[in-house]
Amino acid sequence: MSAFGKLVVIMVMAMLAISLDKAYAGDPDMLQDVCVADLNSSLTVNGYLCKKNFSEIDFSSMAIAKAGSTNTTFGSLVTGANVMKVPGLNTLGVSMARIDYAPGGINPPHTHPRATEMIFVLVGELDVGFITTSNVLVSKHIVKGEVFAFPRGLVHFQQNNGDVPAAVVAGFNSQLPGTQSIATTLFASSPTVPDSVLTKTFQIGTKEVEKIKSRLAPKK
Repeated sequence: MSAFGKLVVIMVMAMLAISLDKAYAGDPDMLQDVCVADLNSSLTVNGYLCKKNFSEIDFSSMAIAKAGSTNTTFGSLVTGANVMKVPGLNTLGVSMARIDYAPGGINPPHTHPRATEMIFVLVGELDVGFITTSNVLVSKHIVKGEVFAFPRGLVHFQQNNGDVPAAVVAGFNSQLPGTQSIATTLFASSPTVPDSVLTKTFQIGTKEVEKIKSRLAPKK
């Protein structure tokens, strides 16, 4: 192969690598100016079908304007401003959320399979961190006005160890980042994960597994 031919091959491979990296970096690129989600459509696609008529209301929301109630199991509440609340976000590859924490509250270890997350502290202070695939904990105490990023797909958490409430605004590079809470995924799924899997994984007895399941079961 000539030197020019080798150069062409290298350039093609480089462009392919860039394209693949971009394809997996977040949501797919949009193909038109706007594609406001038709949340009432019965058809299922990767995202939502575009509705024919839209207005400024589809691009606006007060979903995260007020603090959420933190009277929950974990003392925290996540309020999303994603495509389900802001239909105009469909195909735009972005969304937000507000997270409120009571004193001692925690947003327990979880992952976002479709997005990287960055939080901005509105009030209070938090202890935050994520764990790499090499099992290394990257953690920091963050304060009002500070930002912290959690890489896509990695297990992460935030905890308010202070005596006053805390709150953050989170940004995501996905219109619907998805959330998998480690504890509830394993101990409160439906159907339930077999006790034998959990006892072997966590090296605990069946009684302990059943106790955890009962505590994390959805409240009726």
